[in-house]
Amino acid sequence: MSTTAERKFVNLRKRLDQLGYRQPLGIDTLPLVEKLFSDLVHTTESLRNSKLSAGKTEKESRNLDALLEPYKTENARLVRENNELHLGLLKLREEKDKLSRELKAYIRKLDHETSDLKFLNNQYVHKVRSLEKENMVRTERIQQLQEKNMQAVVQTPGGKKRNIPFRRQRMQIDELLPPSLGPTPAVVAQPDDPYIADLLQVADDRIQELQQDVNKLQVDLERTQAGIKHLNTQVEERDKEIERLNRALDGGRPYDVISLEAQNISNEKLIAHLNLQIEYLQETNRTLEQKVQGLQQRKADASAEAANLSVRNQELCQELTHIDKLAQQLEKDKELVLETADEELEEAKRELLRQQGVIEDLEKVVSKLKRDLLEGEHDKDRVRDQLADSREQNEKMEGLLNFLEEEKRRLQDKLEKMTLAEKDLVLELEKMRMRYGICGKDRSPSRLDAFVKSLEEERDYYRQEAEKYRRTRGGGGTSRSPSLSPARGRSPRTRSSWHGRGDSGEVDIFRVVKERDDLQAVLLGFEKHMEEIQTKVKALTSERDQLSAQYQQIQEELRRVRRESGTSPELQQRLREEREQADAELQRMTSERDTLRERLKVAQTTALTDREQEERRILDLESTIQTLERERMDLRVQVSMLKQRAETVEAELGARTSVMVQSAEQTAQQRAESGALRLLQEQMEQSLSDVQHRLSVKTSELQAAHQKIERLEDRISDLSHHGLSQKDEVSVLQSALATLDREKDSLQDTVDQKTETMALLQDELHSKEKTLKEVRLTVADMENSLDQLKGALSSREREISSLRRQLDSSQEELAAVGRDREIALRENRRLQDDLATLTRENQAVHAEMEEAFHEKDELKMRVQSYISEVARIENLMAAKELENREMLERFRMAHTQAEEWEAQLQQAEGVTNSIRLELLSADTERRHLRERVSHQEREIQEHMSALQAYEAQVSSLARGMSRLEEEMQLARGEKGSVVADLAAVRELCVKLDSSKELTARQLTAKSMELERVLGELEDVRSEGELLKKQLASERLTVRNLETLLSTNRQKEFQTHLSSSEREAELKLLKDRLALADSKTAGHAREVSQLRGKLSQLQTEMDVLKRQLTTERFERERAVQEMRRQGVSFSSLRSSSPLSTSLSPRPHSPRPLSPERSSILRTPERTADKPLDKSVSFKE
Repeated sequence: MSTTAERKFVNLRKRLDQLGYRQPLGIDTLPLVEKLFSDLVHTTESLRNSKLSAGKTEKESRNLDALLEPYKTENARLVRENNELHLGLLKLREEKDKLSRELKAYIRKLDHETSDLKFLNNQYVHKVRSLEKENMVRTERIQQLQEKNMQAVVQTPGGKKRNIPFRRQRMQIDELLPPSLGPTPAVVAQPDDPYIADLLQVADDRIQELQQDVNKLQVDLERTQAGIKHLNTQVEERDKEIERLNRALDGGRPYDVISLEAQNISNEKLIAHLNLQIEYLQETNRTLEQKVQGLQQRKADASAEAANLSVRNQELCQELTHIDKLAQQLEKDKELVLETADEELEEAKRELLRQQGVIEDLEKVVSKLKRDLLEGEHDKDRVRDQLADSREQNEKMEGLLNFLEEEKRRLQDKLEKMTLAEKDLVLELEKMRMRYGICGKDRSPSRLDAFVKSLEEERDYYRQEAEKYRRTRGGGGTSRSPSLSPARGRSPRTRSSWHGRGDSGEVDIFRVVKERDDLQAVLLGFEKHMEEIQTKVKALTSERDQLSAQYQQIQEELRRVRRESGTSPELQQRLREEREQADAELQRMTSERDTLRERLKVAQTTALTDREQEERRILDLESTIQTLERERMDLRVQVSMLKQRAETVEAELGARTSVMVQSAEQTAQQRAESGALRLLQEQMEQSLSDVQHRLSVKTSELQAAHQKIERLEDRISDLSHHGLSQKDEVSVLQSALATLDREKDSLQDTVDQKTETMALLQDELHSKEKTLKEVRLTVADMENSLDQLKGALSSREREISSLRRQLDSSQEELAAVGRDREIALRENRRLQDDLATLTRENQAVHAEMEEAFHEKDELKMRVQSYISEVARIENLMAAKELENREMLERFRMAHTQAEEWEAQLQQAEGVTNSIRLELLSADTERRHLRERVSHQEREIQEHMSALQAYEAQVSSLARGMSRLEEEMQLARGEKGSVVADLAAVRELCVKLDSSKELTARQLTAKSMELERVLGELEDVRSEGELLKKQLASERLTVRNLETLLSTNRQKEFQTHLSSSEREAELKLLKDRLALADSKTAGHAREVSQLRGKLSQLQTEMDVLKRQLTTERFERERAVQEMRRQGVSFSSLRSSSPLSTSLSPRPHSPRPLSPERSSILRTPERTADKPLDKSVSFKE
């Protein structure tokens, strides 16, 4: 083995021994172990460097987190503001769409109104123009008739003819025309039933109403389609907003957006629900379209029926002979139908009123249930407060029980002390009796009697108190036992039923309240008992003071008796007697004391039993508390489930609000239909009254015409007798007959018209019967719809009950959230306490670090001491060098003896080789130490410089040794004397090596300790950083919880606002419905009034027409009479105008309203038309 390998082996072995690897090492594995050892050193250095770099990177990352935190908060704020701005934009868009839709509907309504008004205006203009034309024609005709002139010819006796100039014609009619002798036309029997004439009109009205219903349904369909479009646009906008938010949140979401995910999920559910509503609305639109098709079909059927009625009208013209018989039957049937219709309408009204009452009752029930719900919430809060109070009172009771137990122990101690004091007193008395015998004065027996009486009173007092205490404890136990039995007998089944049913929960609450009251009563009893015990203790202390005073008095008396005992034997004898009496009394008192002790023991046993009962009761209460806590946990689980349900309920609320709106619209439609039915009924009643009035008028006209015809026939018969004598007037009569024929023709035309109108009325009656059937069908439909509404109302009631339950669950959730918040606050406080403890631990760690630094300074001091020792060794080495120089001089002196010492020199060379090896090993150890010290501490540079100086000295020693070798070859002769010195030097080197090894081991131990301390410091730092990270994460969780709480509060506030807004909207809708009902009622009243005015005006017009015809006829008659009698026209000039003399009989003038005058203008003009036919003059 070469020297280098040996050196490596020795160095490696020593280094492994220093590090604690003492296993055997082979020469073959030397390079492998050396490489492994170098790799180990390298890895430790790289590990240390990586730890340092990791610490630096963690510090940098913390700094980066601290720098990034404000940017994160600012980003979250900006995102939140951006979302708020987008929400505001969405709301503004919705409001704009709503306003645009309302304005479009209003514009459409105004366009319809303007088109209607234009149409009416055109009709009125056309009517005015036609009336003006008719007026112009009539005025011209009247002027022509009035200004017609017959040229009067006057013949003079000279045979000349003289024309009289133009003059205005004036005529005065004094008599009626004579009755015509011609054949009278057959009088057509007029039907008595006026109801037949209005059937077509009613059918047309019904068709118009159905057309209006169709138009309304089309408008509703358009409105619903517009609403669906609007909802689709809203959904699209919301989807766009969601996509925008998702795009904004791709790079990382802030903390506030995470809390909004739940809201997005609820919005998605709401959108799904709205889609279901849209499908439902589409189905309703389909049904409405089907209804519209059915109404159109009905319209087509009605038009076909109208055609059939027109055909049947022609057939009815042939069957006019049977109308009289049928009229009576129709009157009866009409009366029956009207009665049935009135009854059905009254029943419908009653049903509507009943439904309105039912709706009002249901609204009252809803308001009452809301009030009950609020009261239930208040009761629940009150019961919770009572439970909290009962828990506090239970805690107080436990404190009082503990206090009573301590007081009881204290009193027992006092009683024991009192009994000991009594024993001492008895012993003292017995000692006195034994020592001094019976002696004393007259005063001592009285004091003994007083003392005995006081003891007896005490005994009685304690007996009474013990009996009272026993009675109170027994009463309390008996009163408490029934209250404890239900609490002990609770099972999980009852607990589950308590969850399921509210009644059992109320029973448990009442039971808990009753137990609380019982515990309060027991507490009051204990307090009273404590007060009594305190008074007893005070009395006992006062009695103890009295007894001590009496004891001192007795001792004084005993002393006095002792002083006086030596003087008088009589006194001694008397004292002995008194002592015997006192002994008897003492025996009696001891027996009483024993009895009292027994009673005390009995009282203690009863107290112990009562205490055991109370402890059992406390255990039972604790078990009930545990069960209640378990129930609370179950309730929390239920609350979490109910939270999930609340989200679904919110979606259902939205759906139900839309359904409520639809039901409100349906009710409005039903009210409109009921109003239309009312209007139909009023129209039918009005038409009936008008037709009856017309019938009565026409029957009176027919009677008058019959009378006139009879008179005319009589007159014509008279005139026929006088016809022979009046041939001159035959032509006039013929003309009158022609006029009468024309009048007859006109009358025939009017009769035909009347028959046609009768046929029309009959057709209208049939159509009205059909409309009545349809009204009945609509009433049946209304009843079905009312039944459906009842079912809907019952479903709404169920929904309201479910909503109440959901409100209760939401309130319980709110309470659970409050409790969770309190728990979070407690956790926050606990974390703050942990933070404080961590700060204290950190301070302790800092203190330990300071101690480590102090130890480091001490180690530095030790290293300096080691350096000083190395300097001392170096001085020794310098001394050795001097000695070596002296030895060289001796070698020179002994050069002659070198040959003799060659063998010794060879031996010295071997020794020097071993010394070289040892020096090399020391060299390697020093290098190792230098490397370790340079890696571990940079502060030991002075020591390294010292080691470098030591290395330089060692190298100088090596050079000196080489010189010595060279000189040894020259001075072999002097080697023998040097051997002894070399041995001494060897010993010194061995000592130096051992000291060096010791110092190296100490340095390695200290370096290991330093490394351990540094590792612990790094561990402590890493733990502190981990704790800081945990604190930061817990703070973040607390912030997240606070943000979630704030979002939950905002949600609850928003739901509360939305519910209040919906209630306000419902109130507004109800007010609008009431206003609409009042307006419809007012319009109905106005329409009925206008119809009444119309009927009056029609009757007045008919009367005026009749008067005009009679006046025209009488005027013609008067003209005929005047011509027949030969009345001159000159007398007519002074007569009144035509309009004043035409009336055959006087009648009072009646002031007419402007409306009536405007209506009566046209009949006057039409009545003035046939004047050219009735009045004619001879040329």
